[in-house]
Amino acid sequence: MRVLRILILLFFAIAASSVRAQETITSVRESDKVSIGLGFGLDYGGFGGNIVFYPAPKIGLFAGLGYPLAGVGYNVGAKLRLLTPKVSKVNAYLLAMYGYNSAIYVQDAKDYNKLFYGPSFGFGIDTHYNPMKVGYWSFALMIPVRGTDVDNYINDLKTNHNVDFKNALPPIAFSVGYRFVIK
Repeated sequence: MRVLRILILLFFAIAASSVRAQETITSVRESDKVSIGLGFGLDYGGFGGNIVFYPAPKIGLFAGLGYPLAGVGYNVGAKLRLLTPKVSKVNAYLLAMYGYNSAIYVQDAKDYNKLFYGPSFGFGIDTHYNPMKVGYWSFALMIPVRGTDVDNYINDLKTNHNVDFKNALPPIAFSVGYRFVIK
């Protein structure tokens, strides 16, 4: 839990510094309208890719498709930029999505692998350190909203199928990806 608090404070510190950067940095970079990303995390469907379309400068709609080890995962959602993307090197954003948010992977027993779907919410940053490049890095911290069906499935595997879990499902998820600006 202490690590979670430190990570949340770190993200808020980065977001606060980007507000200051917005006030002092000017750039010729235009905000992207369409970008394709490769990375890992819920918004990438696991290890995969996603596409974001911005119908308005601060509002993006995205879809992700990937492989989270237990099958093919997908997510669709919305991204809200908190700063003006034309002038800041670091842009904070909020996101909300629906899709894969939990993966149960059982080594050497793929019949027990299962994906669970539901909403997830989070926040992150897009980094634009060089406005002349055609892409940028994106990082996010997300909270998946898991139903009791995930815990019930894990308990069933432990009790009825003698599956030993070495790791518990984390309460948060991370996302890292590189985005290529298409338009």
